[in-house]
Amino acid sequence: MPGHLNRLAGRMAFAALLLASTAHAEAVRPADDQQVLAKSVPQATGTTTSAAISNNLDLAISMARQAIEQGRANADPRAYGEAEAVLAPWWNEVNPPQQVRLLRAVIRQANHEFPAAAADLDAIVEQNPRDAQARLSRAFLRMVMGDIEGAMGDCNALPYGGRGLIRNICFARASALSGEAAKGRLVLQQALAADQNSAPAMQRFAGAVLADLNAGLGLDADAARLYEVAAAEPTVDVSLLAAYADLLLDLDRSGDVLRLLDGRGEQDALLLRRAIAARKTGDPRLAHWSSILNERFTAAAAAGNRVHLREEALFRLKVENNPDAALPLAIDNWAVQKEPADARLLIEAALAANDKTAAQPVLEFITLTKLSDQRLAPLVVQLKNL
Repeated sequence: MPGHLNRLAGRMAFAALLLASTAHAEAVRPADDQQVLAKSVPQATGTTTSAAISNNLDLAISMARQAIEQGRANADPRAYGEAEAVLAPWWNEVNPPQQVRLLRAVIRQANHEFPAAAADLDAIVEQNPRDAQARLSRAFLRMVMGDIEGAMGDCNALPYGGRGLIRNICFARASALSGEAAKGRLVLQQALAADQNSAPAMQRFAGAVLADLNAGLGLDADAARLYEVAAAEPTVDVSLLAAYADLLLDLDRSGDVLRLLDGRGEQDALLLRRAIAARKTGDPRLAHWSSILNERFTAAAAAGNRVHLREEALFRLKVENNPDAALPLAIDNWAVQKEPADARLLIEAALAANDKTAAQPVLEFITLTKLSDQRLAPLVVQLKNL
């Protein structure tokens, strides 16, 4: 389940990884959500295909990149599995080719294997400290894990010149997580306005980061304008739609959420936002969407899949109104990822459960990082007064 910048944390880092390494490639969004993605990305399951891939590193890397990009854009975890299968001849190597290691980090991060992903990126940077792809990827991964100081170090090591927009995206995001959101916003606005050379995918990513910075600063109208323009693009991905939907939910525009997401697919992230909006508006489709989500979360838990802790916690809290079920999930999620969305989730669950102690680690983290976000500020006050 993908998410957006600041709401579904891991996928922001995936976008950074992929836009850095494949900025030339445009995302492909199937018109039909039931389309088998393997039709456009051959699977490494047949003898001939496997043999061809094992003898052609460039082909394997190209196929894996396509699969990962489709997985990111369409929120389809199957695509990450296809990418891993393509890279199977090199997957378990201690020192695989650098591009394989980078893509392995993407896939590991998709599975929330953050330490393993970080180890791959550390190895690349140790070998080549000037590798911009690995630096950017590691910076965003560190942001997800709450290491803002380390992330800023990677941002500052990125090159200027033709990749200046990459550096400014990284700097702006890290600034927003360390109490300097207004400064980061200004830097990114200026960089985006002056950019003439970056690929459209990179420019769209910059716009999404800028929209999230605006929302964190309370500049909701500016954020909505950026999201609205991006959502009109034919290749808009699930994470951006979820980001826009979350802003609309914060603005009590649930009807607009239902209209925005109508016909956009049945991915978990979008069903979750539909269900939240339906609960607020009394839409009769709530029961159907809730049933689907509950089945998916139950199946994931039975399989030992803990990737969707945040989303399940949101479902239990916002849709089922069950803080006793949501709070343990939010606590477990905070142990893995520490973005503002995760902080907000844990505080909201703690408030709903009347358990101030449960969210104490979030207050300590905010003090440590100097995080300032208008979506968090009133909740922090409520928690302190609990």
